[in-house]
Amino acid sequence: MPMHPKMSPLQMLLLIQLEASPKYGYEMLKSIKDAFDGVWEPRTGTIYPALKSLERRALVVTQVHDGVGFYHITSSGRQFLLEIGTQQINNMKFSSRFLLTLTKWMSPELKKNILTNMSAIAGEDVNFIGGIINFLDDTVDKKTKLYFLKIFRSNLTIRLSEIDKMIGVMETETS
Repeated sequence: MPMHPKMSPLQMLLLIQLEASPKYGYEMLKSIKDAFDGVWEPRTGTIYPALKSLERRALVVTQVHDGVGFYHITSSGRQFLLEIGTQQINNMKFSSRFLLTLTKWMSPELKKNILTNMSAIAGEDVNFIGGIINFLDDTVDKKTKLYFLKIFRSNLTIRLSEIDKMIGVMETETS
């Protein structure tokens, strides 16, 4: 599988939006802002350079209709989307190892500060695997869906066991 130069998360979101239908820049910006609901708000000044970069890579083209530039995905762009699995696997592995390395190297003071800040969302339903689970919609065959759900359950069971063990140790120490 040919590897493409890296793509920013913003470029990926733009290209995936264009897979469904042509759009103009502000329309895509608004969709991203709505989807991220205040957590991330890219600016117009980042959207258009990202689109121009996709255009230079021949993944999108601009067509002007009634004075408005609409972006269209190209056949190369569609092919790129079909090949992103390897890149996304590497991104997930990187993110996981990056977080593990950060926490390993952090000072106790920095860890405490971050945990204090994270406690503000502790009661919220922050779904870390939701993006992956969303792949398993009605378009995925039952056999594939069942396979991945069993893997997720197994991994979550391991993580929950680790959490239960930590809680047990801490409760024993405080008794």
